[in-house]
Amino acid sequence: MTVGLVTDAVLTIDPITLLYDINIDASGDIETDDFFDTSILYGIFGERRANKDEIVDVRSRRGWIGNEFSDFENGSKVWLFEQARITATNLARLSDEIVKAEQNLVDDGFAVSIRVEEIKVDRNCDKISVALLITRSLDIVERKFVELWNNTGR
Repeated sequence: MTVGLVTDAVLTIDPITLLYDINIDASGDIETDDFFDTSILYGIFGERRANKDEIVDVRSRRGWIGNEFSDFENGSKVWLFEQARITATNLARLSDEIVKAEQNLVDDGFAVSIRVEEIKVDRNCDKISVALLITRSLDIVERKFVELWNNTGR
């Protein structure tokens, strides 16, 4: 299966504020490249609305309220794990949620498969990051690292 190339906006993270922003190239246009970084970041950090079984108080369910009235939801429920204990079960659930959040890249034909290769918890449990393995075609495989959060999960 051959998957078409995709043009995505280049995002950079400010090392001081830790906020993402687009890059503007020398001609004044948004800088683009052939990768999925923006989509991956939005898929993981965009907040999908929790259902009533996950969060009872409707005001605390986060996400876009419009998703209440639609079958399609974007983003993920990674935010539900921000204060969870670091256990093998929770890390497996987190991995499943990340793959589900990125499934649209496969469904839309931009990737053949996406899987979480590794979830890394640093020695002090202060930082959690994930390595994604994205197969774009039979000969293009990308490995992306995304830091999920710091100082949580204790």
